[in-house]
Amino acid sequence: MVRFDAVTFAYGKRPLFEGLDLVLEAGSTVGLLGLNGAGKTSLLKLGAGALFPASGLVEIFGRKPGSRSAAVLADIAFVPEDPWGPSLSPETWISRYGAFRPAMDRELFRSLLSEFAVDPTKSVAKMSYGQRKKFAVAAALASGARAVFLDEPTNGLDIPSKAQFRRALAAASSPDRVIVVSTHQARDLENLLDPVVILHGGRILCSFPASDLSDRLSVERLSSLEGQPVIYAEPDALGWTALLAKPGAGSDLELAFTAAVSRPEALRAALEGQDPGPFNPDAGAQK
Repeated sequence: MVRFDAVTFAYGKRPLFEGLDLVLEAGSTVGLLGLNGAGKTSLLKLGAGALFPASGLVEIFGRKPGSRSAAVLADIAFVPEDPWGPSLSPETWISRYGAFRPAMDRELFRSLLSEFAVDPTKSVAKMSYGQRKKFAVAAALASGARAVFLDEPTNGLDIPSKAQFRRALAAASSPDRVIVVSTHQARDLENLLDPVVILHGGRILCSFPASDLSDRLSVERLSSLEGQPVIYAEPDALGWTALLAKPGAGSDLELAFTAAVSRPEALRAALEGQDPGPFNPDAGAQK
C-alpha cells in the first residue's frame, strides 16, 4: 500500500499540496492524470522519497521513503519523464548495480530489453531519448520493487513501442505491487489503469475505479445535445462527441479527464448515479 496522509508540500513560499490524502492499494496500476503544474511529478517524487513533505506522512508498504535506507530504496523504483542515462551499457549496469536490488529479475530485465529492441551492449548515455526511456522502464519493471512510479512513460515512444510498453506493464502487475503511472496520454493506457486519480491545482479532484467509466458513463457522437444527460461534450465534424451520464458502449478516459477539469461536480454526480445537471457548451471550462 502507498499512503499519503495529510501531506503538505511547497516549493519555497508557493504551496502545492495542503493536507493531501490518498491511499493506493496493492495490486493496482494507478493512472495519475492532471494538467501541467497540477503536481503529478511532485506527488511521484514524494512517494519515491526524492522530495520530503513539510508535514504529514508518506508511507510505502508501512515504511517512510524519506528515510532513504537501503531496504526502502530497494522497494521503490522511479522513472522520471527524462531519465538519466549512465555511461554504461545495460549489461554492464545490471552486472554492477543489480546487487543493490535483491529482488531484481535479471532475466526479465534482459527479456524486456529485447522486447523493447534496446541494444544491451551500447552505452545508455549515447542512446536516444526513447531508448533511454525504454532502458529505465525495463530496469524499473524488473527491479522487484513493490512501489513503481512512472512519470510520462510513453512520451518519446513511437506507436509500436507504446504497444510493447502496454504488454510489459500488464505483465508487471501483481497482487503485492503498486504501479503509479502519470500520463497526459490517457488513451495510450486506458485499458490498463485502475483506479484513476485526477489531480488538479494540488488537490485530488476525483478518484474512481476504471469500471465506473463503462458502468455509469458512455461516449456517443451526436448531432444534437438536446435531451441528453451530458457531462461534457466537444464539437466534431458531425456535431458533438459527448460524455453521457448513462451506461452504454464505449468509454473515453481522456474525455472523462477533460470533464473532471471542466465540470468536476457534474462528473462526480454522474459517477454516483445522479443527474449531472445542464451542460452549457458556450460556458467554457470551469476552473
